[in-house]
Amino acid sequence: MSNFVPEEAIDYDEVYRRGGHNLGDEDFALFKCPNCGQVYLLESEVDTVYLDPNELSRRVPVYDGSFHCVSCGREVPQDAPWEGPNASPRFGVTWAELQASEWAWVAPRPAADA
Repeated sequence: MSNFVPEEAIDYDEVYRRGGHNLGDEDFALFKCPNCGQVYLLESEVDTVYLDPNELSRRVPVYDGSFHCVSCGREVPQDAPWEGPNASPRFGVTWAELQASEWAWVAPRPAADA
């Protein structure tokens, strides 16, 4: 079993409650900057990255490219998928990394996995 946070663990209701609606057919996933480990929420239906877990209106479209990490300032590489079954493990977010980040609210860890 992978220690990465699965997409189905994301609490969509909580994301919506905090202002995370996008265009109505959201598909959320977590990924991290492989340079520094900064965690991000991705809405893959329209390729939008949420930059700030405390202000979901801060987001950037990535359908036409990448973006610069808000923590380290380096461009997040596009040489492999950030999420999904073909994602590189270097973009995967572990439960420990999620819990240590300000995004911890997005996917409460099941007690059996703690």
